[in-house]
Amino acid sequence: MATKKRKVDSECRAFNDEWTWKYFLTVVKDKPVCLICNEAVAVFKEYNISRHFTSKHKNSNYEGMSEYERKQNVESLCKKLSGRQNFFKKVNTIQEAATHASYIVAYNIVKNNKALSDGEFVKQCMLQVCDVLCPDKKNYFQTVSLSRKTVTSRIEDIDKNLTSQFKDWPV
Repeated sequence: MATKKRKVDSECRAFNDEWTWKYFLTVVKDKPVCLICNEAVAVFKEYNISRHFTSKHKNSNYEGMSEYERKQNVESLCKKLSGRQNFFKKVNTIQEAATHASYIVAYNIVKNNKALSDGEFVKQCMLQVCDVLCPDKKNYFQTVSLSRKTVTSRIEDIDKNLTSQFKDWPV
């Protein structure tokens, strides 16, 4: 008779807030993550979490700290972690904005029957204007891709989107 394999995910284990200062762990995207080494622990289970702390950080300064010192350190480590996470969010939003900007330029190139290579000319103009108005933001403008190939790709994407919208249009 075959036995069913136990699924730990379905056991609805919850993170205990006490583990944050006790074992220097926090939750990131529904996973327990060590604030010291940034490793994820497999399961929300105190045994697994304490085993990670004792095996990886046994001879560290963290083990001999008082509860108050631990809480202070946890607060500092949490701030560092959120700073790293915000850095990546910021990079992501800059990239998304640059992509959006390239779609806008591609749309205007087609709308005005201009050559697809005009995107590169527009980018040169944007960078020169940026040098005058906001030199600190120049790197944002440089991330906007307006090569002929990119403009062509953007126009094709816009075409596919409009075509699918017309197909879905109620008659």
